[in-house]
Amino acid sequence: MNTSRLYLKPEMKKILTPRLGYFVILATLTFLGCTPQSNSTTAATDFKLPSRPSNPANPSAAILSRNLLYKNDPRVSYCEILENQQSSYSGFRDTQLEPLASLSKIVTSAWALGALGSDYRYHTEWYLKPVSGRPGIYDAYLKTNYDPVVNTEKLLYFMSELNSVGVRGIRELVIDETTRVYISVLSAPHLELNDVPVTSNETKENLKLILNSKNWASRTQKAKTNLTQWAAKNNKSLKIPDSFSTEQVIFRNSNTINKATYPYGKRIQSAPLFKYLKNMNVFSNNYLADAIFESLGAASGFKAFQEKSLAMSSQDMKIYTGSGLPINQNGDRKDNLGTCFSMIKVLSYVKQVSQKAELNLGQLLLNPTSDEDGTFSTQSSYGNSVVLKTGRLFENPAFNLAGFVSTEQGTLSFAFLGHDFTASEAKEVETMRGQMLDNVFSNFDARADYVNFPEYEIFL
Repeated sequence: MNTSRLYLKPEMKKILTPRLGYFVILATLTFLGCTPQSNSTTAATDFKLPSRPSNPANPSAAILSRNLLYKNDPRVSYCEILENQQSSYSGFRDTQLEPLASLSKIVTSAWALGALGSDYRYHTEWYLKPVSGRPGIYDAYLKTNYDPVVNTEKLLYFMSELNSVGVRGIRELVIDETTRVYISVLSAPHLELNDVPVTSNETKENLKLILNSKNWASRTQKAKTNLTQWAAKNNKSLKIPDSFSTEQVIFRNSNTINKATYPYGKRIQSAPLFKYLKNMNVFSNNYLADAIFESLGAASGFKAFQEKSLAMSSQDMKIYTGSGLPINQNGDRKDNLGTCFSMIKVLSYVKQVSQKAELNLGQLLLNPTSDEDGTFSTQSSYGNSVVLKTGRLFENPAFNLAGFVSTEQGTLSFAFLGHDFTASEAKEVETMRGQMLDNVFSNFDARADYVNFPEYEIFL
């Protein structure tokens, strides 16, 4: 959380009371009152996306500019390209649609970066109205504008910000459709929920749990410690109250709420979007990916992005969720599917959008040299020259890997899709996945271009 502002409507200046502390008075009030959609998605024509070389007589035939491992193993699809140069391309079974699993999170990252930008911040708005005869007690309207990370730490931070201006408790807290609170969003990244974002009823229960100090137990105290350490590291002032109560939480549609009845307000910015994506890609956070995907327009919105910005059709990629978890449509299981080469195009898009934003890819993807507790483990040492994302499915088996290797010749993009293996073969395919990366790494002169970026454990 980087900045917050407390404002008073101009017509209310004369009733400013001392207990509300310091205000920034705004002449006009502006808000982000809708989903974080954007018309600024970068078109494919704005970037040079790679083209797959092919043999006209056999368009799906393997293309090998260098000798590759596992080219005769039907359980593996693989492709790589150096700096989008066709002459450097190698790939086999690279036009087959296969389950993407959590490689889908790179796809979600591409869409979010293209639509919103790496520095996009969610704005949470608090509207406040004093309750007559009850000093320090307010009615409030909370609008988080689809921020997917509203967890225990962030709610404690909200309480600190409210406490600093004299709010000691809330009588009636109103939320709308833009506010969904899953307090374990960062601590349980792999949990599969039936509703993403969580329902309004679950949100209300989560708010009642955390915004009432009588409910605080060891997990909340641990979150308080996390927040305190974050504040010390970032030189932030905290005033988390020892006692706080919220009597009632109710849901209303935003178009039925009269914001003019709340004379005071406070706006709080989130961390920048790239930190959300880094967390999502290091820990393969399913909730975070699906919440971002849904807020951007879900499957139908992604299809438009896919066609416009990635120049791909359904023959290249079929995306239903942001996480890569399957969905059921009319009793049929639907998995995110993509070709190996489609992932190369997505990686190229991510690299170019990141370069345009001056964002190091180590700030976005898993760096196996420095990121701890992520989803990729290896005994190899890559020296900050590799960043990647893993993918794993069980029922429709997949062991995937995609990312970048920084070399003296430029950036090499690669994608490994392990598929159609039995449960007893899973460990073998996982080993093959790691060996393929080692082979790529050893075949090129690596360069340490990717930063160590420890701030992916975000809550603010």
